[in-house]
Amino acid sequence: MNSSTRCTSDVTLICRSPWSHFCILSLTCSPLPLLSDLSLLSALVVLVKGNPVPSALSELMTSGWTSGEELGTDGETGAPPKWEKVIKMLVHEVTTLRNQQFVEEFQKPVEEISSFSQHQVPSTPPHLSKTLCSTSNKEACLQEISRGLQVYQLLLQHVKAEYPQSTLLPSVTHQTTVLIGLVKDQMKVAEVVEDLSASERKRVLGEVSTGTEWERKTSVHAILRELRNFLVDTKRALRRMGKRGKDFQ
Repeated sequence: MNSSTRCTSDVTLICRSPWSHFCILSLTCSPLPLLSDLSLLSALVVLVKGNPVPSALSELMTSGWTSGEELGTDGETGAPPKWEKVIKMLVHEVTTLRNQQFVEEFQKPVEEISSFSQHQVPSTPPHLSKTLCSTSNKEACLQEISRGLQVYQLLLQHVKAEYPQSTLLPSVTHQTTVLIGLVKDQMKVAEVVEDLSASERKRVLGEVSTGTEWERKTSVHAILRELRNFLVDTKRALRRMGKRGKDFQ
């Protein structure tokens, strides 16, 4: 490289906002000696930030440049809504409960939990992606969520009957009731979602309370697994409603 070559610089500075602490610097120029190139870049970065340059990866992971769905955060400031706090607690407790039941009841390490993925319970609600929550009908989606939580609330009675030693189950049951109330609070007409009828309750519990001891244990595992999935789907659906605002009616 010819060390006398001068740099004709085309510098582009991209900031998320005028008061942002993180900017992306685009520098295009003809060849320069390495030392001069680094000096120019260093001077520009100091001019922009006024403090040491952080790791690019860590900055991107915390700056909100990636979506909130990918990072598990909203990418927004301020306190999260109450339903989000409840769902976060429930996901943690249900996951812990599922893992404890798996290890204690099946005498297997939690690393083998995926080997039970084929076990299903017919009465568990469908994934929200397969319901009206996949459309822009907010009221219908909230109704689907509320009905689904009511079914899981009933199925938790079967979990209690088969796994009574759990110390987490009372909290899971209570927080599920709380979440149902929070979801209904967002509806225009909450009365549309009626409680499960006696015949529905009998059918749902009848599907899981019969069978061999092994089948009843696997149904407990399947209920907890699918409840966790339903809670994660619910969180995504409620976030999507909040982000779309009036577009999600």
